[in-house]
Amino acid sequence: MKHIFSYNKFNDEALDGIVESGYALTQAFLEGKGNTHEYSEANKQFNESLMKFCAEGNVMNYSGLEDIKNPMVHKNSSFLEKFDVVLAQILTPVIPTVVSSGYDQLYDVTQVGFGDSAAFQVESNELFIVNDLAEGIRNGAQQTASNTEYTIQAQRQTISLYCDWYHVAAGKQNWGSLLAKVGASFAAYVMGRVAKVMSDVITTAGEHGIAGYIANGMTDANWLTTARNVSLANGGAQVYALGTNIALADVLPADAQSFRYGEAGSIVRDGYLPEYKKIPLIELGNCLVPNTINGTPEVVLDDDIIYMLPLGFNKPVHVVMEGNSVSVQRDPMYAADHTYGFTVDMRLGVGIVIGSKIGCIQLQ
Repeated sequence: MKHIFSYNKFNDEALDGIVESGYALTQAFLEGKGNTHEYSEANKQFNESLMKFCAEGNVMNYSGLEDIKNPMVHKNSSFLEKFDVVLAQILTPVIPTVVSSGYDQLYDVTQVGFGDSAAFQVESNELFIVNDLAEGIRNGAQQTASNTEYTIQAQRQTISLYCDWYHVAAGKQNWGSLLAKVGASFAAYVMGRVAKVMSDVITTAGEHGIAGYIANGMTDANWLTTARNVSLANGGAQVYALGTNIALADVLPADAQSFRYGEAGSIVRDGYLPEYKKIPLIELGNCLVPNTINGTPEVVLDDDIIYMLPLGFNKPVHVVMEGNSVSVQRDPMYAADHTYGFTVDMRLGVGIVIGSKIGCIQLQ
């Protein structure tokens, strides 16, 4: 998992140690180590350290996790404030890291200060027109040399959830899973926004100057023409194709005898070719639409579009995160039993900035 965003340390060795161990625990879970003995021990140690820090110095002396079941402890305002602060400090690097690590082939992540908007300068890709002037004509048409500026403003986004203090006191709370799920939830939300933005771009391609870079149907002619046009429009840049594994599976030669250099093994293993006619194929990770997991599953990205982007140029979508901290605050309406409701609050925005020409092939 990539380390991208930082957080402001408390300059308290014990407290910073709890935050860093919580972040490391989340990393381990995201890396598939959630079922290991080492992870279980780290989760147990983190749970005990977090509860001890939150409970010490309150209305009663802390003697162990059993104390967490006592309402005098888990309803104490100082206990809850400490819990909120530590959780927010851990989520601050976790959320943007998860958001940017799973689907970053289509978008760039930018961080701005509180109250700021992200500004993106897009240079004109048109060459200046050379005018043939007749005798007596002073000059030709004036052409602008200025750039266009696009801005994206972050908005408040929240997740509200509950935890059970009895579960925590019993040492059964899987903190790595909980924190990773918060990050994954924001990532799914962002991916849904990105998919909607990209769909709008294709629908209104003329407004973004890419109508001529969209082809219908997967044929060799469409593949080569779209790749050539995108490359030439971006100064001869290398072009790569992006799509879900189902979409990329449609990129096949018409003649099966073309598989002479082991490409068939790649299809059996990955489901698609690694490269087709000098254009690398890169799989876009997909995710399920929230609230469809336990019903009829719906995926965020369509399986009938292959995007073509220039390598090393600006990506078409930008995700903007405002500030360098995530806030966690209690829900004043949480239940009166042994549960605690809290809200994870952050500011982010998603917008389209076509700074480089892109293309796509619609398979249906």
